[in-house]
Amino acid sequence: MKFNWGTGIFLFLLLFLLGSAVFITFAVRQQVNLVHKDYYEQGVDYTEQMRVRSRSKAYGNALKTSSNERFFIVDIDDSLISRIDSGTIHMFRPSDYTKDIKTSFQAKSSADEMHFEFDKNALINGRYILKFSWYAEGIRYEINRPVNVQ
Repeated sequence: MKFNWGTGIFLFLLLFLLGSAVFITFAVRQQVNLVHKDYYEQGVDYTEQMRVRSRSKAYGNALKTSSNERFFIVDIDDSLISRIDSGTIHMFRPSDYTKDIKTSFQAKSSADEMHFEFDKNALINGRYILKFSWYAEGIRYEINRPVNVQ
């Protein structure tokens, strides 16, 4: 077989298409993690989110975190407990949403203290964002705080 310019062009196009097919197959199989599952819907609600953050600024120090050998512990300040109707605590893992942990709660009528324990076996060492969201008299509040789990 004689190698001429027609054969060279054919081989170049064949290798290019084969390489493109391999890359497309690789790209389709990759897992895509947006910051949130409802990333685009949250972008539409950005103005409301800014209002929630400005209302919540006064409660920035209401959460205290600690840990021991078995648990990562979140304590809520006593002054805030009496105001809470319901809420959620979300341990958000920015690098992998499948490792998130979310807990909902209702207000207790005789709440002297409120704390939550997250089993360290369910958490991966590294950075999480602790999102504490609650309602008081129908108004939403939220505190976001980065935490490191060791």
